[in-house]
Amino acid sequence: MKTVLTDNSLCAYTLLDEASPEYIYKYIQSLAAAGVRYVELDFRTLMKLRELPRGIGYIFRLVDPMFLRLAELFDFDYILVTFADVRSKIKTSVPIMLELPVIDRYSRRVLQYSEQAMDGKVTAVRIRGSHPLMTNEEARAYVSGLKNEFPVPLDFCPMNDNRTALDSAMKFTAAGADSVTLTMGLTERYCSLEEYFFTLMSVYDTLPSELKISPLCSATVYHRYLFRNRNGDGIMHYMDILDHDIHFLQNADTGERVRMRMSLKDTEYLHRTFVTALEKMARDEEIPGDVFEDLNNAIRHYDTDFYNSELFNRKRRGLLN
Repeated sequence: MKTVLTDNSLCAYTLLDEASPEYIYKYIQSLAAAGVRYVELDFRTLMKLRELPRGIGYIFRLVDPMFLRLAELFDFDYILVTFADVRSKIKTSVPIMLELPVIDRYSRRVLQYSEQAMDGKVTAVRIRGSHPLMTNEEARAYVSGLKNEFPVPLDFCPMNDNRTALDSAMKFTAAGADSVTLTMGLTERYCSLEEYFFTLMSVYDTLPSELKISPLCSATVYHRYLFRNRNGDGIMHYMDILDHDIHFLQNADTGERVRMRMSLKDTEYLHRTFVTALEKMARDEEIPGDVFEDLNNAIRHYDTDFYNSELFNRKRRGLLN
């Protein structure tokens, strides 16, 4: 996947006062193992950590110029500065990521102005805010136009004002955006990292090799112990959504419910599988003669309607074919 992922949950949420530095450390490690390339931090997280986990990049959100000295204590890939703070007396040798709001038109002179107002080099631009609903072609044209305007890597942080955050994140990824910023956990403002993963799996039927669900599940566990807004397990939330969708499928043409059923072919396949397993057991196990004979009789007279009457009808909930 060309687009790398950034998580900003450690800036978007408020850490609990009793949040353990050990859990924060493991939380970041889990995000890295899941495939997140960068984690965005602010001074609140740094106040709790003596060191940062290796194997992942870091973006330091400069909430106030007074925290600039923290850049001397940690190895940051970027210092994120909003356009409103450009006029502050910011002097740093760390590469700067300039955050711009979503507007109708941009100018590359913004970079020149920003570098003149600060004593630092702008090496990346983030576009943060709510985008209008776009087609795939419009998203490609939008990303391509910004790349022509800004000769630096582009990060997109879509917001959820019009419920377009996930849609924008998926389309910017397909359009070849350099980076997309998402937020771990259930949130009303940003595109959820879990939702992004589940959409790739369930809608696009693919999950790039660098993205992994198992450590993402671990991150959800640590998430519940770190943040003040304990609003449920994101993984289970999206699994429930998928389960609901499966059980309430509709025909796109008629609008009627889709009946979930097993075909005759499936029934025969399961029957053969069961019989084969019984035959193997009878052959491999040391079974007394009379029991062996009963087992063979059971195999020969096996009731194939069992599947139809029990499994397929009474216990078929959740089977999608």
